Amino acid sequence: MPRTWPTVSYFNSGTAAAREVMGELELLDRKNWYELYRRIEDGTHWRLDTEDKFQQRYLVQIDDTGSWDSFDSSALEKELLLERRGGVGAEECICAGCSAPVLLKSAFCLNHTYERGVRK
Repeated sequence: MPRTWPTVSYFNSGTAAAREVMGELELLDRKNWYELYRRIEDGTHWRLDTEDKFQQRYLVQIDDTGSWDSFDSSALEKELLLERRGGVGAEECICAGCSAPVLLKSAFCLNHTYERGVRK
């Protein structure tokens, strides 16, 4: 039975885990700063951000391969950020007019932290 992967995960190509994952994937297409892969073991499809030294890369499971390159994964990325930070705190976001709780280890809520380019 295939090992399950999370729907979204950080991807750091220099790690042993990333090399193991890449060994299980077959490249199908490249478009718009993304690569589409098929997992050999179970046929699932995965989108990976292309390599960029200034951007966090994500490996995201894709259900609709017809629009894989335009799939908006920001909600999944925010969930991963929230999980990585351990949740939210009791204080409110410091952005004017925002009363959402801050993301732990941040002065901003999840949305404002993400908008500022923070990904981990």
